[in-house]
Amino acid sequence: MSRFSFQFFTPIILLFVMLLDGQLTRLLSTNVTTVTSCLLLIFLTYSILQHSYHYVVIVAFVIGLLYDSYYIGIYGIASLLFPLIALFLYNIRQTVFANRLTRIFTVIIIVTAFEFLSGVMILGFQISNFNFVDYIIYEMAPSLCLNIFFAIVLQSPLEKFYGITKAKKALQMKTKL
Repeated sequence: MSRFSFQFFTPIILLFVMLLDGQLTRLLSTNVTTVTSCLLLIFLTYSILQHSYHYVVIVAFVIGLLYDSYYIGIYGIASLLFPLIALFLYNIRQTVFANRLTRIFTVIIIVTAFEFLSGVMILGFQISNFNFVDYIIYEMAPSLCLNIFFAIVLQSPLEKFYGITKAKKALQMKTKL
């Protein structure tokens, strides 16, 4: 797929994945545990290679606003964290796409960062009261396990879809210059 096609389809793909995340979260959660699917962050990780710095931040901000309005109900949490995660990923993209293992560890880092920082923001601004230890045990840990599974299963299809080998060669050429 051409770069122009990716610029058009990336927001649509991310929006669809965001809606899919909500359905998976609802289906997999129980009365005891809440499992949050973060397919959006996994797809955002791979879409970093196809777009410019500014485009990625703008798309992440808009998707964050939609995420806030659709899931959280309070603007500012995902609309702040998604662009920060996109900036982080964009700045370390050469390391992230060095091999498959670094992509798995990157997913672990960004899912943990998103879950932890959103919980800290909710507690810090007194939006909700909850026991943070229970939050880690009953929400963050199951969510992390699920998203590691998704990252491993989706790694090969996403590499093919986003053309990782072509992008990796282009990144190597940029560093040599």
